[in-house]
Amino acid sequence: MKHLTPQHKHSILLEYQPRSRHHSFAALARRHGIAGGKQVLIKWHAAWDGTAASLEEQPHPGRPRILNAQEVQRYVAPGIRAKNRNAQRVHYTDIQPVVSKRTGKHVSLRTIERYGKEELHGRSTRGKKRTADESESTHT
Repeated sequence: MKHLTPQHKHSILLEYQPRSRHHSFAALARRHGIAGGKQVLIKWHAAWDGTAASLEEQPHPGRPRILNAQEVQRYVAPGIRAKNRNAQRVHYTDIQPVVSKRTGKHVSLRTIERYGKEELHGRSTRGKKRTADESESTHT
């Protein structure tokens, strides 16, 4: 999503008219190409007090991520996907030291597990034992 300035958000919200077909949140989102649609405009409107300053980016609560999305895809995903492809169990204890070494950051085992489950959709089931013929993909 392109980042809009508070002044631009303010000008969009000034166009809003309740109970109007052409100036509703959904219509404004379509007209201005707002990714996220009317829900984003509703969120802006809730925070808006009539001034552009109220639409400034606020600090986000909570601890920042240890690995960004690109690092997760680059360092965590290959090990998990390789195991899933071969119908083998994923041992996060094998993945964790490799990720820590390559990134130079201390990443806990639980963090690696969470990234694997929530972001990479790694399967947590044990999987059935397969022969070599069954494991190979014949679909092309």
